[in-house]
Amino acid sequence: MNRTVRMFSDLEYDHWILVEGDPDIVCFCEQPKQIQVQIDGSIVESILDMWIQRKEGAELFVEIKYAAELDPKHRNFSERSFKQTKAQQKWCEENGFKYEIRTDKEIRVNPVYLDNLKMILPYVRQRAKPIETDYHRILTLLKKSPSTLLQMEQYFLDIPKQRIREAICRMIYTGTIRSNIDTAPFNNNTEVWINDQTEMDRK
Repeated sequence: MNRTVRMFSDLEYDHWILVEGDPDIVCFCEQPKQIQVQIDGSIVESILDMWIQRKEGAELFVEIKYAAELDPKHRNFSERSFKQTKAQQKWCEENGFKYEIRTDKEIRVNPVYLDNLKMILPYVRQRAKPIETDYHRILTLLKKSPSTLLQMEQYFLDIPKQRIREAICRMIYTGTIRSNIDTAPFNNNTEVWINDQTEMDRK
């Protein structure tokens, strides 16, 4: 996957975690474009936070802000941030791009899922290439029935627990399997099962 990453704030980092952990996103770039747009008689300069491309080819630009910055009624309202998003939206409309503003209300709506992704991604980074035999054996088991991490560790006694975790995390990351990481902490009781859509795509 082609991914260019530069982080600048905690909120941008949390958003990057969600993007990096989304198997439907094949490519993204941090701060991809600097623009100049005339707003209310003055030139507004701004750098878009992220460009994203999904599997089906859809592209969009994203700006990441705290919701309070864009709320005129809030004491943390930022006229500068408001003008920036207005300029970005105008530029995207004029150039035929889809545009979204994502705030902390959307990015941090599910802290359990966000925390779980922060645990899973390091496992994905530990090995450049997956061990195919581990993949095949785990998938064969999951095709029979869903399982928990603990059940798999007890079943595959000849595979080190670390390798099982690596394989499971990578399969969650790539969308090969599904899990309940959006509702429960990532631990021995995490449930995983075959992603039916992925299996259909392979046939």
